[in-house]
Amino acid sequence: MLIDKGASPGFFDAMTGLSAVVYLGAGVEGIDLQSFPKSVPLIRLATREQASEVVQYIVLRVLCQQRHVADYMSLQARKLWNPIAPRKISETRIVVLGAGRIGGWAAKLFADFGYDTAVWSRHQKTLPGIHSYFGRAQLAGALTSRDYVICSLPLTGETRGILNLSAFGKMKRGAYLVNVGRGAHVNEADLIRALDEGQLSGACLDVFEREPLEASSPLWTHPKVTVTPHVASFWVDSGIDQAADLCGQVARGEPLSNKIDLERGY
Repeated sequence: MLIDKGASPGFFDAMTGLSAVVYLGAGVEGIDLQSFPKSVPLIRLATREQASEVVQYIVLRVLCQQRHVADYMSLQARKLWNPIAPRKISETRIVVLGAGRIGGWAAKLFADFGYDTAVWSRHQKTLPGIHSYFGRAQLAGALTSRDYVICSLPLTGETRGILNLSAFGKMKRGAYLVNVGRGAHVNEADLIRALDEGQLSGACLDVFEREPLEASSPLWTHPKVTVTPHVASFWVDSGIDQAADLCGQVARGEPLSNKIDLERGY
């Protein structure tokens, strides 16, 4: 079965003979995992093309900020010639929250560029040239002194609301946030407060607590916020190819790839 946008509790109760359920998304927070049948493999969308799109988005947003793209657009509109020195890469510190297929890839690219790069995840990772923070106790250390904080976490009970006033307070004053995880990772009211008080210099948000983002949301017009409509990864057609491969795995009796751990939620 292919499914998108989630399913309510009990949705699968009357279904028998399911070999697998493929969720056309990077995360499966739209499915109630407590009521999901434990005997049925739940597969997430995890193609290289999809991951590449999100990694491209992450790198783009950091480089746009680092190289003052918005500032130059404003200067061009006013016909002003005003070179702005970017922060030296060797002196710029980045942490990626989530070190899986997407976060780990982005972190490696930043490290290759020469950024002081770290990751934070549930368990310790081994990534050459990248410091690994792990576990809730090390989150504060991961956030401290970082110029860019990038969220690519899966949404679970442990990560919901993880970017809140307390977390923002632990970040370097003037840090910039990029969220490509899920909207529920960020307490939006706390984010606006952190921006207004200058604790954060800005934020690029591709995901939101409610989507589409409501017209009344102050995020639309906040001068320090860039809003994009959940497009870090756009094409899901590669997921159809993945589903076709999965059918072949089922037919051949092979172990299924990209299975969700129902206990962990990813």
